[in-house]
Amino acid sequence: MAAGRCPRLKSKGHVALLATRFPLYGVIGHAYQYGENGIQALSDMDSPIPYSHPQIGMFLASQLVRELREYRVVNLDDLDPAA
Repeated sequence: MAAGRCPRLKSKGHVALLATRFPLYGVIGHAYQYGENGIQALSDMDSPIPYSHPQIGMFLASQLVRELREYRVVNLDDLDPAA
């Protein structure tokens, strides 16, 4: 459905993956730290940080990140539509 409705996917193309193993990795969001005046915002993180990161407790997540470990490329036309 997204491939048919999203202008960006239509114009730039897309690849469909059928994932069979995709564990949670970490988050993308905003880092904070304690300062003289309490909690202070640092900067937005463009790249994901893993859950094992030492500062994960001072991070306000806005996006969940999964790691694609096992998948295969599929043709959307070959898949049965969801009921």
